[in-house]
Amino acid sequence: MARLLMIRSRNVLYALLAYFILSLICTQIPLLNYLGYEFSSLLALVSSLISGFLSFSIVRQYRADASDKRRGFQQALMANLAILVVPLVVMLTNTLFVKNCSVMNGVVFFLLLPLVSAWFSTCLAFFCTMQFRHPRVIFVGLFCATVAYAAAIGYYTPAIYSYNFFYGYFPGLTYDEVLELSWTLVLFRVLTFFLGLGILWLGLLIAEHTSLNDSTIAKGVALVRLFVDPRKGGVALLVAAAVFFLYVFRGELGFESSAQFIRDELGERFESEHFAIFYSKSSFSSEEIRWVAAEHEFRLAQINNIFHLRFHERIQSYIYPSAETKRRYLGTRTTSIAKPWSGQIHLSVENLQSVLKHELVHVLAAPFGVPVIRTSLHPGLTEGLAMAIEWSWGNRTLHEYAAIMKRSGIEPDMEQIMGSTGFLAQSSSVSYVLAGSFCRFLIDSYGIRSMTKVYRSGDYQGTFGRSLSDLIADWRAELDTIHVGANAQDIVDVFFRRLPIFHKVCARVVAQLNAEAGAHFAKKDYSAAAGLFHLAYSEGKGNEALGGYFSSELRLGHTSSLTAALDTIILRHEAPGRFLSLFLPIGDAFWKEGDIEKARDLYKRVVFADIADAYSEAAAVRLLAIGDSTARDELLNYFLSDEVDSIRLRLLDSVLVRLPGNPVALYLKGKLLSRLGKHQDAVRILLPLDLKGGHLDATRLKTIGKALFKLKRFQEARSFFWQSLNAVSTRATIDEVNEWVDRCEWSERNSMP
Repeated sequence: MARLLMIRSRNVLYALLAYFILSLICTQIPLLNYLGYEFSSLLALVSSLISGFLSFSIVRQYRADASDKRRGFQQALMANLAILVVPLVVMLTNTLFVKNCSVMNGVVFFLLLPLVSAWFSTCLAFFCTMQFRHPRVIFVGLFCATVAYAAAIGYYTPAIYSYNFFYGYFPGLTYDEVLELSWTLVLFRVLTFFLGLGILWLGLLIAEHTSLNDSTIAKGVALVRLFVDPRKGGVALLVAAAVFFLYVFRGELGFESSAQFIRDELGERFESEHFAIFYSKSSFSSEEIRWVAAEHEFRLAQINNIFHLRFHERIQSYIYPSAETKRRYLGTRTTSIAKPWSGQIHLSVENLQSVLKHELVHVLAAPFGVPVIRTSLHPGLTEGLAMAIEWSWGNRTLHEYAAIMKRSGIEPDMEQIMGSTGFLAQSSSVSYVLAGSFCRFLIDSYGIRSMTKVYRSGDYQGTFGRSLSDLIADWRAELDTIHVGANAQDIVDVFFRRLPIFHKVCARVVAQLNAEAGAHFAKKDYSAAAGLFHLAYSEGKGNEALGGYFSSELRLGHTSSLTAALDTIILRHEAPGRFLSLFLPIGDAFWKEGDIEKARDLYKRVVFADIADAYSEAAAVRLLAIGDSTARDELLNYFLSDEVDSIRLRLLDSVLVRLPGNPVALYLKGKLLSRLGKHQDAVRILLPLDLKGGHLDATRLKTIGKALFKLKRFQEARSFFWQSLNAVSTRATIDEVNEWVDRCEWSERNSMP
């Protein structure tokens, strides 16, 4: 007996030591170094195996009778739950050194994930010990089977998330930072607990009515006979019915999302030559979905021309009405997904135009990928190829952005980015832009066929006859020939100093606070939104939180919060350019307070930085409006209005009744009418305007071109797109205009939509 106790104690000590070492290692790894989802999820996976094998070593020592076996289970369960205190204490202690913004959330994740996993594995190990001659083999087999099932869900269904009895929940590999405690997870873990209870019951029945020396078949027969007994058969039937019900309605419960389930939920289907588009009736009218299908076909033709493919398959395009709907069915709010092996792309209505081409590249590049997953094994090549062919990111070319990073000295090790793991270690803006620029260089220098070969093999030397380091050196030399402009530092500060999630403070908590604040803002509950955004900023110091706080305060009329922040937060920061996107609301606050010159200076700063077309246009139109003393106050009310477009239109009409030729009001009205789909009226208003060239005039001409395109006046549309280059002509605007001209010609040639 003493020897058995020694063996048992030694195994417990080994398990305890394993937890301690794992916890210490995690304290040195970002995102795993505090008590949160990531740590608890990893621990759940590990504790499933440790709890199972520790249970085998303990339960096998109790063989005398049924009560002795029951006592063995109790001992195993107490040991498995007790030693989980070690990683909990280590992580709680680490909060003295690493900031944890929500210890309570972390504790709940710990209870739901590793604690329930330890319970489930202990119950399963007890059952396997009672039922099978080789319980460890069966246990490991079941563990691997559930993981394989989760992998199959990710492969064969659109969903990228999975729920599992052992590790609990996996959200998928996305750039989403929001990961809240959901009722779906709580429900699944409650069901996991009861499933463990049912498995324990079966083990106890076997322990009471059979001997450990009986064969597996004999035990199975004895169990079946017990179920014939009405007293036990009724319970077994009830459990079986519950399991069947949960499996059949797993989609409705949120545990899985099959393709057919998502199609049924979206409700609508539209087919074109190469696409089956699944969407919600609330997203598009019958006319609008034809334009959407036409855009799909145009993008397909563009990519085919580059790849020199003859594409005869049908791609499935799922367009979700909102980011939240996409999260519910797919598992991600902000990340668009392509599954090349199944010919699927998954997008949201709000980002359809900006990501469609990129995601289609992933699908059309499938023939060049490795078997089974039909993509490259190197994320830098996978995303770099898509970026290189998409060739649209902001209002500069990828080469220009890459040159800016190189000149600023923040370019990371490109060999790591183009390798197997370094791509994900950087912020997405850095990795995507640099990989896209490098891949475009390879395509332009060596041709698309060579690019598709290295896409599959990852062998640069064998494909190009040059090592990766030599190719990077050639690419960097070409970047040296690119002019970057005086505002390069602003571009770096705004786009390329963002931290990856691994290095952000309380990334999950801050993201959740921002999401909750955004929901309040959308409901016009600005007071609650301001409070949550302020809390998020105090925890993580992120731009999104600060911008949300400023917008909320401005809606509440609290302009002093914004004007004071210019000196206390922004200008004192080591990289004030990082906050350029916030200069617009701060400028509006100064305008509202009557400090016209301060507002004007901030708007000019945004125009000079030219960080993005939307910001440059917003700043330029404000500069024009603030200089118009006859309508200055009314136009400010328009900029600050949170009303729907139809009411905002009335605000502009009230200005135009008093000042019929006011250029700012006419420009804003034309843009608004175009957004509302009133293209003929938009053209009528915008056409005679004279904005003296520059960014606003270029935008006016392109807006006319887009309106004429929607009116199917393709030749006229081309003319206005070309004219826009007389106002602003950069490499990026030339590429944009050429693409619109190609779209017009393709649509006219193919009678689309």
